[in-house]
Amino acid sequence: MSARFFYRFIIFAVVATISVSAVLVSGDDVAFGVSFSFKGRKHILQNRMQKFDNPYYPRAGYSNAQLDTMSNYFDPERGYVEVIRQDDPVRPALGLALGFEFDETNGEYPYTPARAIMQLKDFGWGGVEFSKRDTLNYTGVSNDVSEDIQVEVDGYARDTIWGRFSGVLVSGAGVMATIEDGYFRVRVHRK
Repeated sequence: MSARFFYRFIIFAVVATISVSAVLVSGDDVAFGVSFSFKGRKHILQNRMQKFDNPYYPRAGYSNAQLDTMSNYFDPERGYVEVIRQDDPVRPALGLALGFEFDETNGEYPYTPARAIMQLKDFGWGGVEFSKRDTLNYTGVSNDVSEDIQVEVDGYARDTIWGRFSGVLVSGAGVMATIEDGYFRVRVHRK
């Protein structure tokens, strides 16, 4: 390997690393996906659901294309967006689902949905989800009765939606915890 080639490779690697780092931390912390802080820990979830070849696994009946659509869903007729992200596409330890109402003709941002729901799932929990002993799975809502979570849609263009979220989530056992500095950016599939 010549010295000239080696130096070009090093320069390319440094420039590529700086470029990728700039995309991942440029104010939003995540290029595409979801990021947030929960219980003092920063999380970046960029994986969509993928098929796992096990007939007892809940996703076994769906193709990867169907799972991808479910992970990035926008139904203009219902005015509803759903975003699902997890830390691993096949064997996740942590996942987040965020659903909210959305009117793409609104045109004014930030847009605050009147209704939203969020679930933070720990896939390691082996008991009944949201039972009185479940301190690992959390949920929060925003509707006419409760404002546990706040969602702000900062923009929507070319089927890509992005925004922020925060709030208080509660487990089945009644334990409350805050979710902070939430950010999402996803390309959605229309129904």
